[in-house]
Amino acid sequence: MLLPLPFQRKASPAQETSQVRLEREGRNEIRRITAAVEKVPWSVSLMQILWTAGPVTLLGAWGGYLLGYGKAPTTENYVFFISYTVITGAAGILANLGYHLTQGRKAEKTSGQIEQVIKTLPELLLVTRDLIVESLEGDARRREAAAMLLRKHDLSPEGVELAAIELLDDRDSARLIGQIDVYRRVGLHARIRDLVTQYRDTLEPQLNALYDTAPIATHLLRERFEGRAPDLHQGVPRDENFIERVMAAIEQDNDLLMTLQDVEEMLILAFELISGRKIPVLSFEYRGRWRLAQAFDNLEEARARQRIAQATGLSRLKALNVYLAEQSGTLVEDSASGLRAELLLERSVKAMDALAEQIVHLAQAVEVGQEERKRALRTKSDILANAIQLYKSVSSAYEQVGRSHAQLIKSVDRWEHITASLSDDTTRLRLGPGRRGLRIRESTIALDDEAKARVCKHLARYLNQTGITPRHHEAWRGAHRETQLSVGVDASKRLAIEIFLALEPHVGLSQPATQRAINNSNAADFGQIEPNLSAAAKAALGASMVREVDTELSRAAESLALALVRHYRVELDPAAIEFLKRQYGARDSTLQMLSNINLTGRGDARNVSFLSHRPPAVGTPHRDWYRALVRARRLFGRR
Repeated sequence: MLLPLPFQRKASPAQETSQVRLEREGRNEIRRITAAVEKVPWSVSLMQILWTAGPVTLLGAWGGYLLGYGKAPTTENYVFFISYTVITGAAGILANLGYHLTQGRKAEKTSGQIEQVIKTLPELLLVTRDLIVESLEGDARRREAAAMLLRKHDLSPEGVELAAIELLDDRDSARLIGQIDVYRRVGLHARIRDLVTQYRDTLEPQLNALYDTAPIATHLLRERFEGRAPDLHQGVPRDENFIERVMAAIEQDNDLLMTLQDVEEMLILAFELISGRKIPVLSFEYRGRWRLAQAFDNLEEARARQRIAQATGLSRLKALNVYLAEQSGTLVEDSASGLRAELLLERSVKAMDALAEQIVHLAQAVEVGQEERKRALRTKSDILANAIQLYKSVSSAYEQVGRSHAQLIKSVDRWEHITASLSDDTTRLRLGPGRRGLRIRESTIALDDEAKARVCKHLARYLNQTGITPRHHEAWRGAHRETQLSVGVDASKRLAIEIFLALEPHVGLSQPATQRAINNSNAADFGQIEPNLSAAAKAALGASMVREVDTELSRAAESLALALVRHYRVELDPAAIEFLKRQYGARDSTLQMLSNINLTGRGDARNVSFLSHRPPAVGTPHRDWYRALVRARRLFGRR
């Protein structure tokens, strides 16, 4: 007879209670979203029918008879009215019953679609991150994987040490950083300061050497070395301008303009909004004199076009770098995250020059009879052809920056010309109650329950049509590497496009103000959501993690203050400075600096550049690239 072991660990009641609570909260969330779009509760519908067909009908009949004939209804009239009430009430109940029998199934289907999307999106997020690492090679793959580890706020000291080994290739330094993380977990900051002081001279040269190739990973590792870890309340910084790249891929029907990092960001944004994330938006509005209002609208539109043009140039350059990094045998190994535009351009040009040289050498080999080199020649020429197309888009985007900047200067001049004849009180920032004048307008990017249900139904239909499910991804794991990577990348990018199409009618992702607000906000950290959790548990965890993210408006407020001073030439008076500090948490030093710039430079807006950064000198594609392609295509009989 087998007896239970006395030391066998039993399931923790606290863990069971926590899991049950998650399931309950998640189920309630799914039911609420479903009810918002599909049906009214049965009990409410039944009471409406009984009340309308019963007392309301009898009272109406009695009152109408009394008013029409001046006396109460007879017994025969009462029999008629009661019979009419019973028949119509029964018919209404039967009709409502039939409706709920058919619509109930529809509600169950909608609930299933919501559960499917909530369960699948976090798993697709993990698959996309794996594809990002899969697309890189060698040391670049190690660095990207290490950066993903370091972003997890609950990473164990062993995980921190592993990431440090991958980045530094120095076990002693990695062990030290792991020890610092142990002290951080128990709050021994004095001991952390001792170790940082003792080993800074050893670690700093290693971190500085790593920075040129992996700036974001270096920053994350330096934070760990100094005893700091990612904070759930701060969230995770987004990859800038990812929505613009997805829109470009849609408009130009070119998936190369979108990166896998953009797919990751779209998945995070969709799950955030479905989980109840509310992203604040700050913008200007003016109501008053029509000429001033028209000039204001023109200036706001010019500012939006200029910001989009600057973002587009950098986005295209990043897409080019990521494409080259994803191809085998190019000089670009690491992703483009955190690098300046000049460095991205330099890396791209060097890689494309090297590709052209490789194509020339391969063409020479094929010309002398080495037919086995034909396949490599075709692959390299296809890579260079795609890279040239992306390079052209980079050049065109930066040309647009100059045109949009010239238009912005004209709009600023027109605004100043109109406001020059007006008093300062007309154009100053209004803070009190009222609607007229120049004011800061607050709005929110969010999905209500009905919009959440419609987005989930849209995505569920697409997932079912394309077969993108967790089971489908399991099948990929046993597939050949190249097949897995090709199918995964294409399907992921198409899913990102579908997410954009599902969200656009409800939140307006194509609007510049919406994109700017999303870029300025940090994303929620969904690192705690594991693939094996149920849809209800994922819904509850997603809602909880979204609530953890602090609403950060300081950067947006400082950007508005900068626009107020530079573009509108409006003075930041002490009341406006105090309001921006108190209401949005803007930094006093930044606001005081802007106020001083405005006071000393008023009236000197002409001939001043409004570019936030100097565009790199891109130029046209090199002739050597075209010559190499022409030589290769002649060998394949291409025109």
